[in-house]
Amino acid sequence: MSSSEEPPPDSVVAAQPSAEDAEAAATEAINALLNRADQGSDDTPSLKRKHADKDDISLTLKDYGRAFLRLGDPFTPVDDIIQHGIFIETTEEVDYPKMNKRQREVFDRNTESWEILWRMIGQSFREQMIILTKNQDASTIKKNIINYLLADTSAALDPPLQPSTRVNRGRHHTVTARLTCPAKRVPDENTFKGIATGAIPVTGKSFRRFFYPDDWTYVKDPVTKESNIMDNLFEGHLMIRVAKCILQGPSSALKGPGAGRGDQGNAAKIGARAITKRLMGYIGIQTLFGISDLETWKQVDGTFDYEEFYWTIVSLFDDDDNAQVLEHFNHQVFGNAAGNVKPSTSASDAAASDDDEESDLDAYKALRAAKKARLDAAAATTTQ
Repeated sequence: MSSSEEPPPDSVVAAQPSAEDAEAAATEAINALLNRADQGSDDTPSLKRKHADKDDISLTLKDYGRAFLRLGDPFTPVDDIIQHGIFIETTEEVDYPKMNKRQREVFDRNTESWEILWRMIGQSFREQMIILTKNQDASTIKKNIINYLLADTSAALDPPLQPSTRVNRGRHHTVTARLTCPAKRVPDENTFKGIATGAIPVTGKSFRRFFYPDDWTYVKDPVTKESNIMDNLFEGHLMIRVAKCILQGPSSALKGPGAGRGDQGNAAKIGARAITKRLMGYIGIQTLFGISDLETWKQVDGTFDYEEFYWTIVSLFDDDDNAQVLEHFNHQVFGNAAGNVKPSTSASDAAASDDDEESDLDAYKALRAAKKARLDAAAATTTQ
């Protein structure tokens, strides 16, 4: 497979940076306003770029930081606001009615801060934020997935694979060739050769063997034409480990169900409390890319399209199909089949926010509301 082709601008996963720079670049992007300064996008007229491209990028980041300090929120960490923004942009339902008064105030305040930041940083900057997050996941998986390939983690890969390159993965190694093999095909040299030459087309709608346990074998009844393609779907060990790597961190991938870093884990930071069908699609494309022989990202590789592969996985969970798979992944990642269930508001929280002695601010708000009511009543009387 050639890896020199540039990805189209609407790729599901962005072009991969060099192995040396990927993690450092993504970490800088997340922690220091997430990534590079906006290159003069049309929707950020108040923050025109003051420095040439060759100048230190931190100067432009400082411009953004200064503007948000003054116009946004000087106390809440920018990373917290960004994580809040990611949560409200991606969650299917915000449990707003169950929040107490204090929680609603904080939620609304962070939402407003996110909207200010969102307008400030511009479209191209927002796109770069997403790009580097995807690149960070791909870089992390590239380095660690070789430790997840064998179901028996006490066994050793033969020959060994290097964490810094993918060129010897895919069809070039017996283990990765078997895992990437279409589920309907016998994973042998004839199949691998046919895929390499294009004689056996592989598309984004092709299920892969890493969807299934190691001992699973495709069977199709010659009379009824029914197969076992639905049996043991997503019970393979590899996607579970990649899910843990992405959501809890590489150190949790080979540990027991629910092992993670608590509030420091990626799942907590982005507000992911359960595995969703789109998250399964994302885990799937990162798993396949991690064990492929592509050194740089290509959305379309021959007859295969990663975007089609993503939506194929997502569609397997439509109409509540395969709900048991989501429960299984929830158990493995969060330690609970229902996911990381948010506890109900405690009595102490409610008391702290609702029953304390009236503050000056509360008194002011009550007086303001009463004054507004009087003015509205007077205005109504005048117009009669």
